[in-house]
Amino acid sequence: CLSLRVPNRHRLSLDDWVAGGSLDARGAGLLAGLVAARRAFLISGGTGSGKTTLLGAMLGLVPPRERIVIAEDSRELQPDHPHCVRLEARPANAEGAGAVTLTDLVRQALRMRPDRLVVGEVRGAELADLLSALNTGHEGGCGTVHANSAADVPARLEALAALGGLGRAALHAQLAAA
Repeated sequence: CLSLRVPNRHRLSLDDWVAGGSLDARGAGLLAGLVAARRAFLISGGTGSGKTTLLGAMLGLVPPRERIVIAEDSRELQPDHPHCVRLEARPANAEGAGAVTLTDLVRQALRMRPDRLVVGEVRGAELADLLSALNTGHEGGCGTVHANSAADVPARLEALAALGGLGRAALHAQLAAA
């Protein structure tokens, strides 16, 4: 089997979300305010719910002078922004060597002096490194996380934090500080 994922050439803005009825003007203003205030955030939802598309729209609001460093398993984010550095994970080769994980990418991204650190989809141990970055001066970081509902997000983050060696108390302390 061969699976090809072709990104949409049209990049949605928050105004497009409002015009399409997926978001009201007040909600768009709230999201724009999060970006302007350099707040850290995660967008959650189920598979195919539009998390990545919404994150891309929000990243389009980042001032053009700021550098966005994006770490992803596979390239999906398409922000309308002139200053993006993209890092993509890679599986090991046939000999089991050469893997580059999201955790590796998040750690390396911090050395690149990002104005905004973005993890396209938080799905493992990289959550610990992302939270650590958000609590050490890297404001405005963000990403997406799979969860079936908003009520399921804390349990999902606890499970992901455990993969990164963070206990429940440490996770919640990091989240509160971020």
